[in-house]
Amino acid sequence: MADTTSVVIAATIVTILTVVWLYFKPAPYGKFTPNGGVFSSYKINSKLGWLLQECPAFFATFHILVLKWSSLSPISLLGLGLFSLHYFNRSFIFPFLIKSDRDTPLETCISAFAFCCFNGWIQSKSIIEANLISRDTYAVGLGMILFLLGMYINISADSHLRELAAKRVGNTYLIPYKGMFKYVSAANYFGEILEWFGFALIMQTPAAAWFSLFSTLFLGQRGYQTHQFYLKKIDSYPKSRSSVFPFSGF
Repeated sequence: MADTTSVVIAATIVTILTVVWLYFKPAPYGKFTPNGGVFSSYKINSKLGWLLQECPAFFATFHILVLKWSSLSPISLLGLGLFSLHYFNRSFIFPFLIKSDRDTPLETCISAFAFCCFNGWIQSKSIIEANLISRDTYAVGLGMILFLLGMYINISADSHLRELAAKRVGNTYLIPYKGMFKYVSAANYFGEILEWFGFALIMQTPAAAWFSLFSTLFLGQRGYQTHQFYLKKIDSYPKSRSSVFPFSGF
């Protein structure tokens, strides 16, 4: 697995540098969409943007799942299936439930598209390379629980945010209060971090571990920025909430 491991090491370095950069300049989408930027005058419909940028990750793994079905181990099939399931939701369900009419900057869509192409490729490649490697049964079981729990939290949190978006008047923001939002400001990010930590436990590959690290750092930072945004925008926002991880103070 030397080739995949070397790519993952490089991706980890890029991840750390990216997270440092985004500390000073939040990723330009959603409530952090800037008015300026290199491609600020070029925007794309948010629904179409989400579909186009997320679908490469789905197609990269799903076509491997179909083509190599008979030659892959049950764990490999499980990993490809769970990854495909997540990105099927993000590509073909989530975008069409979006309530906001805010367009997405083209630069954001292009960077996300490139990331999903790479991530779909590296996950597929590493799963194929590790096809016959045995995994710890307890780790796989715990990983399944965490992945499904995380996906439930992620989807239910997104649903609650859409409910609030539909009630917004002008530029006012409403306080999320259902489910894990009672404890954290970014319940949707917490759910997705759980998903990919569970995925890493199931697959036990360098690529899965890298993606779990990336999700934790990127979404953790994004969640912290969201938390600070709410504190500044809403005077009555609960000060006791953590940003992303319940009861952690972050």
